[in-house]
Amino acid sequence: MTTNFTSDESIDAGGAVGAAHGDGSSTADAKEGSSPVAPRRGVWHALRSRPVSVVALFWLCGVVGACLIAPLIAPFGQNQQNLAATFEGPSASHLLGTDGLGRDILSRLLFGGRITFSGVLLATVIAVVLGSSIGIVSGYFRGVLDGTLSSISDILMSIPVLVILLSIAAVTSQNITILMLAVGVLLSAPVYRVFRAATLEVREELFVTAARTSGLTDLAILRRHILPRLGSVLVVQTAVIASLALVTQVGLGYLNIDVRAPAASWGGMVSAASQTIYTSAWPLVPPAIVITLTVLAFSLIGDVAQQARTGRTAGRQTGRRAFRPSSERSTAFAARPSDGLTTDRTPSVVPTDSTALALRDVSVAVPTNAGGWLTLVDGISFEIGEGEIVGLVGESGAGKSVTARAILGVLPRHAAVSGSVGYHGTELLRGGEKAYRAVRGKKIAFVGQDPMTSLSPTWRIGTVVAENVRRQQGVGKKEAKRITRDLLAKVRLPNPEIVERLYPHQISGGMAQRVVIAIALAGNPDLIIADEPTTALDVTVQMEVLGLLKSLQQERSLAMLLVTHDWGVVADVCDRAVVMYAGQVVEDASVEQIFTEPKHPYSAALRSADPHSQQVGQRLQVIPGRVPPPGSLPSGCRFSSRCVHCIPACQSAPVELLPNAEGGRVRCIRASEIGILVP
Repeated sequence: MTTNFTSDESIDAGGAVGAAHGDGSSTADAKEGSSPVAPRRGVWHALRSRPVSVVALFWLCGVVGACLIAPLIAPFGQNQQNLAATFEGPSASHLLGTDGLGRDILSRLLFGGRITFSGVLLATVIAVVLGSSIGIVSGYFRGVLDGTLSSISDILMSIPVLVILLSIAAVTSQNITILMLAVGVLLSAPVYRVFRAATLEVREELFVTAARTSGLTDLAILRRHILPRLGSVLVVQTAVIASLALVTQVGLGYLNIDVRAPAASWGGMVSAASQTIYTSAWPLVPPAIVITLTVLAFSLIGDVAQQARTGRTAGRQTGRRAFRPSSERSTAFAARPSDGLTTDRTPSVVPTDSTALALRDVSVAVPTNAGGWLTLVDGISFEIGEGEIVGLVGESGAGKSVTARAILGVLPRHAAVSGSVGYHGTELLRGGEKAYRAVRGKKIAFVGQDPMTSLSPTWRIGTVVAENVRRQQGVGKKEAKRITRDLLAKVRLPNPEIVERLYPHQISGGMAQRVVIAIALAGNPDLIIADEPTTALDVTVQMEVLGLLKSLQQERSLAMLLVTHDWGVVADVCDRAVVMYAGQVVEDASVEQIFTEPKHPYSAALRSADPHSQQVGQRLQVIPGRVPPPGSLPSGCRFSSRCVHCIPACQSAPVELLPNAEGGRVRCIRASEIGILVP
């Protein structure tokens, strides 16, 4: 495990900027007005793009079907002999000739295929079902179970298969059922490793995290979100294991330990033909061709499924254009205020004495390779009142997203969280997962910064929203569909009945963010945590989404924590701002005070560096230096190396977060004497 966490994205599931979407697109593709990304193609589309694969599929279906109805179509019995017609070539009476005992080769291929394919089917089912189910469970839940199962898998992969099968054959008197059962168990090890790796990849995608924050259980996430993404992996592994099982079955037949003579099997026919090859080579040709073509057919089907999974299908790539009605543009905001501050600002909701969320001394740490702990956020404390919008502000690396995820209880399993997270008096951290499940999605909702990665690429929009409605409100399918359309209309999506039938790749970034907001509203929450919800959108759509969030907050009296680095967003939406730096809260004050008279040098420096406050023709203001990474923090004030007001006392000891005369809190020993003002 790496320990070089240096930003909020370091612990974000799926997280680095520019991470791939679930449907293969990049972060930039989610921006409004960009071209839609072609979705992953299905296996059937990939088959049609490669005619040879269609031939392979028909070959498999034809051979298996012919073997199943062998008693009806075989011209002779499998053991019917004619010693007067031995080693004959193809003829009208024997289409594929005869063997050394005058038996019809075509008939024996058909009857032998029944034995061969039954063994292949048994081994494939055992290997795929056992390996995939254990691999998915191991990859999703990790922990001790993962380590134990991985060790067992390593042991199985190190066992010499042929030695085991010969030993079993000697004990069971060549029972082909038991032999192929053993083959299936041995082949389940590589299947386990593939599905474990695929599950590890999918479980880190943001739409899985979004499903967890919506209140879905692990079983529901596995069944509804993980398994559909592994469908093509299942096809690939089934094809690979089937070809391996077929080769193994033929090998056992060649050693004469699959079925007893004179019963036919493909491997037995190869073995018998090899003994008379110097008399006539022809009896070896038909079974060799059939076996080779069948193995190649399995391989081609697996290759096509792999291409469908990665989106690399041959031929012309076509895709539907994104559904982007002209009516999507709304007039929620005419323009952003030039100075970033609304002059006639009034609280969105009359303040009350009730507290919706209270954080007390919350710290998050992750283990290091050396056996210690690396602290990402340290002693975070603030409150959010009912109907209040609080902006969590700071540079990348300040710890904003880590704090938001700590509130939701969706940090990686190896992370350690201490302190207290209280929701309307209910302690969530000490209550564990059970306490979080009672409020996630129902009372506390989450809106992520990249809407496309919050939506499963394999689900239609209506299905995603309806799933959350049914989960949170406990209604039937019909009522959930009605509520879904109401929610899509509530977030100002035009033509909800059309949008609900679309996939995420068919809508624009602005529409996707509205869908994510609709999902957040599915449980009628009273607190929304929005982690930079407008980052992936252009300026016009940012204003529309902010206007939507503001109007919904006013209609429902929602409390809201808005994670952002954009001071314009803070000015437009928030009532109060909490400024973070290097994993600590450095100032907590009203928006008016932060904009007019910030008390901490970092808050003042951020305001001065705000692009919206820059003057045309002047040099852009920047904060020199960079945020110190976790593990390299100074012993005193963490901003001291970048602060123009720093004195030796600032670096001698940690600085506490203390109340000030204006009703806020500040972490600076010189806050009262400096009189910091934004230029």
